[in-house]
Amino acid sequence: MEEGEGIKSSNKPDIRISSPFSWRGDTFPPILDSETPDHLTRIRDLRIPYIFDIHTHFFPETVMKLIWRWFDNVNWAIGYRLPEMERVERLHHNGIKRFTTLNYAHKAGMASSLNDWTNANYKNWKGAVPFGTFYPEEGVLGYVKKGVEDFGFRGFKLHCEVSKLNLSRPELADTFLYLQEKQIPILIHTGTAPLPGEFTGIQFFKPFLETYPKLEVIVAHMGANEISAYASLLETYPNLALDTTMVFVDFLATGKVLDVDSAIPYLERYQNQIYFGSDFPNIPYNLNHPISRFLDLPISDLAKQKILYRNAENRFFK
Repeated sequence: MEEGEGIKSSNKPDIRISSPFSWRGDTFPPILDSETPDHLTRIRDLRIPYIFDIHTHFFPETVMKLIWRWFDNVNWAIGYRLPEMERVERLHHNGIKRFTTLNYAHKAGMASSLNDWTNANYKNWKGAVPFGTFYPEEGVLGYVKKGVEDFGFRGFKLHCEVSKLNLSRPELADTFLYLQEKQIPILIHTGTAPLPGEFTGIQFFKPFLETYPKLEVIVAHMGANEISAYASLLETYPNLALDTTMVFVDFLATGKVLDVDSAIPYLERYQNQIYFGSDFPNIPYNLNHPISRFLDLPISDLAKQKILYRNAENRFFK
């Protein structure tokens, strides 16, 4: 694998040392893949045929470069700054054989074209599970129906912080009711990490879920920085789930050490309602790091099997 832009030489200082986000410990995980990631043997020993990553991003190249520019401004080094097909190869290299195509709109008129782009390209990415997006605007229900009924999208992604999105916007009511009826899940970044937004946090999410109690929702990053508050809803709403994206790693953009460590018991208790996610390719370490850190957690082998593979497999392919 070639080194990505911004990480040209191992002789240069690691820019991650200047990140405004803190790290656990005094050393940084490797940012580039090893020839044979050591987690591959470990997942085979657990009888996991492959990893299903519920949280991977695919955007048109021009949009992805703008996203990477934001990460550059906070010294959030990205080793997977590669062309699309090479990124897909990196996923497979790490045993991730199924993965989502998450993207999101930050302004009106953008979501429908992102959906068209996803539909035109995802079949080229072996293992891709197509997700669409939407935005509170005229015609939203129409293009969401098109995504489900014509494109075969398996889910949708929303980002409350980037999109400045209030989930209670009346323009979205019919769309949420449609997705609830069709049992199409929405993966929502609604937590306050790594940065809070105008409409992020449990105080906005809980009334939304009460309005659409049977809507299938996956909360990104386990709802960090309010993991306990989001986890407390899992008993009441069996259709609610969390993903582990960037939680149990050495990079603490999604929580403090104490908060992250206290979330570990939820993985065992709610093992049927949690999915593994990585945030690939926008991660400041290689994929071995989040997978190995997850495998190190003091939870049962069965919980690891369900979270890394079986829950998502059962949800999207049964």
